[in-house]
Amino acid sequence: MEVMTPLLRPLRSRPSRTTRVRERSLRGLECNGTIGSLFALLLLPIPAAAQEPLLTASGKPAEADIAPFLGEPAFDSQTVFAEDGSNVREPYLAIALDGTLLAIRNNQGQLRRSEDGGESWGKIIKTGIAHSDSNLIVDETTGDILSLRLWDKTDRAFRSSDHGRTWREEEITVQPGDELRKREKADGKRRGAKGVDEPGTYYLHANASESGVTLRHGEPRGRLVISATFRPHAEEHPSDRRPGDEIFSCALFSDDGGKNWNVSEFFPDPFTEEAALLELHDGRLYFNSRSHRGFYDKALARDLVPEDKLRREAWSEDGGNTWKELRISRVLPDGGGYDRGYGMKGGLTRLPVEGKDVLLFSNADTAGGDRARMTVWASFDGGQTWPVKRLVYESFSAYSSMVAGRPETSTEGMVFLLFEGGPKGRYSAMQVARFNLSWVLEGERTGDGEIPEWVR
Repeated sequence: MEVMTPLLRPLRSRPSRTTRVRERSLRGLECNGTIGSLFALLLLPIPAAAQEPLLTASGKPAEADIAPFLGEPAFDSQTVFAEDGSNVREPYLAIALDGTLLAIRNNQGQLRRSEDGGESWGKIIKTGIAHSDSNLIVDETTGDILSLRLWDKTDRAFRSSDHGRTWREEEITVQPGDELRKREKADGKRRGAKGVDEPGTYYLHANASESGVTLRHGEPRGRLVISATFRPHAEEHPSDRRPGDEIFSCALFSDDGGKNWNVSEFFPDPFTEEAALLELHDGRLYFNSRSHRGFYDKALARDLVPEDKLRREAWSEDGGNTWKELRISRVLPDGGGYDRGYGMKGGLTRLPVEGKDVLLFSNADTAGGDRARMTVWASFDGGQTWPVKRLVYESFSAYSSMVAGRPETSTEGMVFLLFEGGPKGRYSAMQVARFNLSWVLEGERTGDGEIPEWVR
């Protein structure tokens, strides 16, 4: 089946009333031959307040006002996956354009859907989205949902065109990009496949990637972007790699609806993977990555310094092709490193608020220690500061994934957090916490920046 590309069905804005009146006036002036007045009208700006929201393929706005996320504080949670033992792993969460929530227990290829804003969840659906590559992207141009698998010799995607009810498998093409070409030429490494012991190879994968995004602004509008990892073949844990074998976060992007993908330049810090990214209101991209600056092998034990326990951040101004302004976060912990500082996957989302950047990040609030105390942090300036945090779950908790509700759907105004953890152990269950921004704002101040008045 042919996939609709952004060129055929672009994200679109409805013309505002101001625009429609202006167009009618121009047509009248053309008929009257009033050239001077015509030029005057052409130079008139269209007030920003008159612009109507950008629409997705569903016909619903991609972004709206912040008001639905405020109001009375709200929070609840429920278990969506559970079993005896310790094998409930790899949480991934997405919201289809119609508001359907998709929760995936990736290591078992299990998916559950909620069509009522997380009130109830359907039966388990088996999918091919299974262990070793785990990610979700909602294409806002077509409404399709994709998950990429790159570990194997054949690159492929799982695609759903019915909001996650059914999935089909299709081959895709991944182009290496300038960064990989340079490294292949310099180091002689070539791309390999997971499970094949081939010295001198590297793997490319999107394992433990937080949900990708459809870009809404600027020249690359409609582009699909998701975080990924360059991983040279080596026996050592990512934290214990020798020079030349470091792993790097990067991104994958597609301009044709997911048939062909390009690899970005690398995140500007080695020993990074399991990352998350999102688009800000001005078209820049924000990248937040797990770090492996600690150690895994206890024989290599050393005292951790503060930067070993914190997340890495960077920004892109070219649609996710290059990453600049590397920063070690002042506040966000790379929690869950078992006192060895090798971090873990966190959740990241941006509330769909027009003209504002309200970001939420989730992780274990243990700064490199045990996997417990699932917490959410909030930023109101595109990730520059994170002034407030709120504890979600005190006990065992580990990997997490987070999404914000879509305007004019059953999820509007709420944030959804799928995380590993339960009373019997960090991998005994997966829970979905559901809350609004007002609930987060009642949390603990971090001392990193202030909550702006427009949120209060």
